[in-house]
Amino acid sequence: MTEVSKAASGRPNILFIQTDQQRTDTLSVYGGSICQTPHLDQLAEESIVFDNAYTSCPVCTPARASIQTGLYPFKHGMQTNGYGMGSMVQELPDTSRLLSRRLEETDYSLGYTGKWHLGTSGPEERYANGNLGYVRFPELAAGMRSLPTDVGYEGDDFGGHGLGGMYYAAFKAYLQDRGLEWNLINKLSGHFEGHFSAELTTPVEGTVEYYLVDRAIEHIDRFRERDKPFFFSLNFWGPHEPYIAPTKHLDMYRDVEIPPWPNFDDDGTGKPSIHRIKQGSKSWEDFVPHIRHYYAFMSSIDEQIGRLLDYLKENGLYDNTIILFSADHGESLGIHGGLCDKSFYMYEETCRIPLLVKPAAGTGKPGREASMVGTCDIHATILDLAGAGEPEQGSDGRSFAPMLENKAIEDWPDSIVTEGAGLESVMYTQRMIRKGDFKYVFNCGDTDELYDLARDPHELRNVINGSEYLAAADDMRQALVNWMKKHEDGLLKQYTRLRLA
Repeated sequence: MTEVSKAASGRPNILFIQTDQQRTDTLSVYGGSICQTPHLDQLAEESIVFDNAYTSCPVCTPARASIQTGLYPFKHGMQTNGYGMGSMVQELPDTSRLLSRRLEETDYSLGYTGKWHLGTSGPEERYANGNLGYVRFPELAAGMRSLPTDVGYEGDDFGGHGLGGMYYAAFKAYLQDRGLEWNLINKLSGHFEGHFSAELTTPVEGTVEYYLVDRAIEHIDRFRERDKPFFFSLNFWGPHEPYIAPTKHLDMYRDVEIPPWPNFDDDGTGKPSIHRIKQGSKSWEDFVPHIRHYYAFMSSIDEQIGRLLDYLKENGLYDNTIILFSADHGESLGIHGGLCDKSFYMYEETCRIPLLVKPAAGTGKPGREASMVGTCDIHATILDLAGAGEPEQGSDGRSFAPMLENKAIEDWPDSIVTEGAGLESVMYTQRMIRKGDFKYVFNCGDTDELYDLARDPHELRNVINGSEYLAAADDMRQALVNWMKKHEDGLLKQYTRLRLA
């Protein structure tokens, strides 16, 4: 170890790895049995595994903005995907509460690569959605731009959604420099309009996930020569659609039987009609090829995470690096009678997220944690681990850092909330609250939902009107009211009139 590394080792490095639209059951530690992720399996064995982690919103931009701000979407204003209908804010405001700005105060080197989706680099990304070309966004008129290097990170600026990351000029230049060509074959039309899966015959070195880990290693190589620790955020575009599966990894699943989800045969009886907005095929066989690609995509990401972890070990960084692994939200892939994508429904597959935290050596031990935690808590915890103190007033998260040392936290909330505001051209207000064995979903303008997860873990029966669940429904409604009051949710007045009057 160099003298510089020794000096920096007094405080831990922090590595935050985030995937996009990853189901918890892609990992064996959460009960998955088909998708192969050996490197994340090994990381889980060295980590605290959070069994009840939930996203602030099952949509990319809102969830990612919550990581950066520690606020729920109704507070930070990015309530749906950027430059889409229903989002009050299009470019992440550069304020003192941002994760990056708070970490700057601790003198960490701050790095970022991969998906951002909290700002754009030009009008061509902002006006990708047809009729929005008529909207004169104030951010555009004011010349605002919010990319990672605009808010305090060193690293890479990939504006907009990214659509898998393969269309950016920087990635194309990377391929050209290495004599690689991006070659997709056997493209499959999606199980839902606009989606697709394909096999990538380019060598593994030509995948987007390999490229991102190369970028992470390059940035960390610079940081480790400095006399201070680093925080690095690595953000994959996958396994979000399009499901691009390298041949090597797709071969692992070509002949594997993919049985239907336990809730695939749900016919929607007693469920909100809005769910049908994401209705795909009702034939399981139509989903199977896409699930194979999804799993293969995840296995490719896992392989590259393994390469990054090997790099940390080879350079004496692993032991003194806290590693947080999570996802912005989950994925459906045919649940409940063929539902696709996310938003508009609050099922476990899209709202629950993986969360693994490997402590620095000597500061905690592996185990499982059952407490309800959320995206905003991840924000607060990173601040705490870096010595940046508590989040600013009005923040919606608390640090769960003591849990990493198996310490109880006084008055930790017994519930967690996920917010929804719709997607694309349909605005739709939702609040989901998990408490104990129950999940309650407020669906504005539609029927509410109540699920007894102890008896019905796959959420097949909406018991909101069940005679034996009247008391449970009342308790969950009151729990949501209490949460709204505590978190200053502007929906409180309208919710009270609609459901409690």
